[in-house]
Amino acid sequence: MTRSRLDDLIAEDAGTDAESAGGGGTFFTELKADPGALGLDSLLAEVNKLQRMRALELPPELFGDVSEKLVGAWRARAAKEYPSDLRAAAGPVRYTLLATLCHVRETEITDSLVEIVHPARAEDQHAGGEEGRG
Repeated sequence: MTRSRLDDLIAEDAGTDAESAGGGGTFFTELKADPGALGLDSLLAEVNKLQRMRALELPPELFGDVSEKLVGAWRARAAKEYPSDLRAAAGPVRYTLLATLCHVRETEITDSLVEIVHPARAEDQHAGGEEGRG
């Protein structure tokens, strides 16, 4: 079931002709994009991305026994790929790269939303969790 949801991330969008460049109008392409200028629209778009990634139901411990360096390398590789390249890749490669990107982006988006909604709290956490001192 999770594999079919991961495949849906890179499924061709019949309403676009950008596929000729290898990109295509997919959630995968949207997932890789930066949120843009801070505003209500970008905030809602990031919340939507987060909800769609959580719907994949990837286990939080999925990469628990994999080094952060390797996860980072897989994430970087996935971010460079076009949807058409991933569709053509062998299943194990495709699912590893897609799951890695989603897993890491879920964390990145969650962190950025916390910083937007609670900027002072996020600063405290980055400073070592010394909130409440003053």
